[in-house]
Amino acid sequence: MDEAVQFFWAMVDATQAALIGLNLVPVIALAMAVGLAAGGRFYWLKALAAVALAIPVAALWPQVYGMSPIWPDLTQIEAEIQVCVQLAIAWAIVLGLGALKHAAAHATMRKPAKA
Repeated sequence: MDEAVQFFWAMVDATQAALIGLNLVPVIALAMAVGLAAGGRFYWLKALAAVALAIPVAALWPQVYGMSPIWPDLTQIEAEIQVCVQLAIAWAIVLGLGALKHAAAHATMRKPAKA
């Protein structure tokens, strides 16, 4: 039982560290671009594409300021948690924008009622 409690607290600490270091700006921007540009199915695949594009953007961003890139180490649990959170957020954004785009397309195609 002691190992289970210790594992639970280690996972809580890893999740907290992952959420503190999470950079959502590239994920939000790219998920919005993919969600508005692409068609209307396979939302999880579009979210995966947005995250796959956002990871190099976030890693290479320090080079703008003359520093070396910071690539995520996917053998660490914190990086894996960050990728999962980014994927969930990207999926929600792509799904929401896809639904909004679908609703807007149907709203503009509706004919006005005759009086």
